[in-house]
Amino acid sequence: MDEQVIESQPMQANEILTPIPRQQGKAITMSFPDAMREIIRGKSIARISWANKDYCLLKDGWLTVYINDKFQKWLVSDGDMEGQDWFVIEVKQIN
Repeated sequence: MDEQVIESQPMQANEILTPIPRQQGKAITMSFPDAMREIIRGKSIARISWANKDYCLLKDGWLTVYINDKFQKWLVSDGDMEGQDWFVIEVKQIN
């Protein structure tokens, strides 16, 4: 993963990541190509195998990962491409 920091915006204490509710009969997880299609559509994605606060999105035209409380350019690995545990997330405010 490229260590260049794009922008530092830590999650707020009142934010959580939640999966988008699945449609009946459809799996909540997806393959890497399907996850990339969701990013192109403007969604954020994560992996079940990642910590609950890490996620990926398209930011300023770059494939970006939010990890360690920072946005960084994401260099996709073979492990990322082989993953079948991707899902769409949204950041929700909690009270």
